[in-house]
Amino acid sequence: MTPERSAAVLPSVPKRKKAVMCLMEKIRVLDKLRSGMSCSAVGREFNVNESTIRYIKKKEKEIRRSVREAAPESAKVTSIVREEAMEKMEKRLNLWIHEMTTDKKGVVDSIVVRLKAKEIYGHVTQGQKNVKPFSASAGWLARFKRRYGVSNVKLAGEASSADQEAAEEFKKYLLSVIQEKGYVEEQVFNADETGLFYKDVGKRTYITQMASKAPGFKSFQDYATLLLCANAKGDFKCKPLMVYRAPSSQALKGKSVNHMPVHWRWNKKAWMTSDWFHSCFIPEVEYYLQERNLAFKILLILDNAPVHCCEELKNAHPNVEVLFMPPNTTSLIQPLDQGIIKAFKAHYTRELYSKAFEALKANKETTMMDYWKSVTIRNVIDYVGTAWDNIKQATINNCWKNVWPDCVENFEGFEGVTESIKNSVKNIMHIAWQISGEGFDDMREEDVEEILAEKAVEPTNEDLDEMAKQGVGVSDDEDVDESQPKSPGIVPLTAAKISEWNSALETIFSDMEECDPMLDRSLKFKRLASCAFAPYAEMLKDLRQKARQTGLTQFLEPVWGGKLPTPSTSGESQTSEVELTDVNLPPSSSSAE
Repeated sequence: MTPERSAAVLPSVPKRKKAVMCLMEKIRVLDKLRSGMSCSAVGREFNVNESTIRYIKKKEKEIRRSVREAAPESAKVTSIVREEAMEKMEKRLNLWIHEMTTDKKGVVDSIVVRLKAKEIYGHVTQGQKNVKPFSASAGWLARFKRRYGVSNVKLAGEASSADQEAAEEFKKYLLSVIQEKGYVEEQVFNADETGLFYKDVGKRTYITQMASKAPGFKSFQDYATLLLCANAKGDFKCKPLMVYRAPSSQALKGKSVNHMPVHWRWNKKAWMTSDWFHSCFIPEVEYYLQERNLAFKILLILDNAPVHCCEELKNAHPNVEVLFMPPNTTSLIQPLDQGIIKAFKAHYTRELYSKAFEALKANKETTMMDYWKSVTIRNVIDYVGTAWDNIKQATINNCWKNVWPDCVENFEGFEGVTESIKNSVKNIMHIAWQISGEGFDDMREEDVEEILAEKAVEPTNEDLDEMAKQGVGVSDDEDVDESQPKSPGIVPLTAAKISEWNSALETIFSDMEECDPMLDRSLKFKRLASCAFAPYAEMLKDLRQKARQTGLTQFLEPVWGGKLPTPSTSGESQTSEVELTDVNLPPSSSSAE
């Protein structure tokens, strides 16, 4: 009889962990197969069984359809092929959430999101047979938030302590950057977008009541998006960027778009365009700093709204460092949200009301409705320029107190900002009383506050369909105005890309020393090339240092930002920090000498 073998004799082989590939990884597999690689070769490259590769190949049509319908955020973390209607609904819901929270800088209630999800699901499945029921459960919402990285959907009454903590962490990091890089108040800027209903005279007024009853009335037809920007010193304000819904207007016929009090852009839905950074911001700020004999180095602070093209702006200019605030913290620390935008809107509304009163006073037969209908985009541009000019340096400087207290010259001045806005509100009320008419002669403070408040334009289901097809902020090809300035897309400069260049240089150096019989010639080339590469070596060092600050990475990465799916046994992949491997930098010129 064969003796029993002791279990201790058998070597313990660790069980292989099942790898779950996300949809984007499966697309890479399919692309490799299309290039001619065999299933076994692709399996070895991705470290999975050949049978897994064959199964992915079999499901190619469904996988590509799912990725096409899903948003990029979802495809990076989702591993299973999901129902087409669900992918369409979630993509549109994500766009809706962005539209509803970008201007208001706030959050939406989870119950409202679930109701909207059911509404959109009914829209995308309209006319289909055998539609699966969708209840928009709390569990689905939690998974949706993970898939899309949505952080601005919260339960009603949910505590915002995490937002406060994130704001405090960002303030500490900002101060460390300012001290380390030696930025001064003139070199630190904040930019933020806001929606402007430029003919809004108050919802209780007879003007709004009558206009809303007119056939085909849409409030967003009188809507534009503005991007405002100013420095911490408060002595420089960039010319506002104004994004209108049409390429031109009869009121602007014969006018040069380059000679206006605003940077004029257009887009069918008045979405923010992405060329402001290079075409507007950089030239204006560079000239301003030269005039003051200051170094051309800039720290630009932005929120994490998608319109800011976060990935593109990183390393977009060698003299500009961009920091993104954590989600849901703009109301706490963003300078423009601490009173600058509200003061601007108060000045604009006062200008609108003042011009109306002047028109009525000049011609007794003119009515408020006549004036309201006569307001053109040319008038609006004039009022915007005047309102922005009226914002005082002290107002801007005092609004930095929550994020950079040391730059504020007079802390007591912040009370003056609030008082100034209150005075503007009272002035608007007094003008309204003189205009008279229903809603004007009894205008209250809360009516004016409602005009000044941030309001989002809720897109219709048809708007969401168009956005899902074209992408946010992109107009139809046939509607593109050739005269509108264009900027090429910016490819993000990453640590991995610089490391790739460095490796290529090392290979070239090695080959030259091996093949060139004149050693001094190859060594001279190595020294010169290493010296030329030095700025990239410094940038690589910077990027690696930032990547290792794991405690702050989550606050400074508003979008994907350097995380890859890792194998998981669950249906959806988890993410982990990417470890940047060390690279051998080319020796500096000093060391080569």
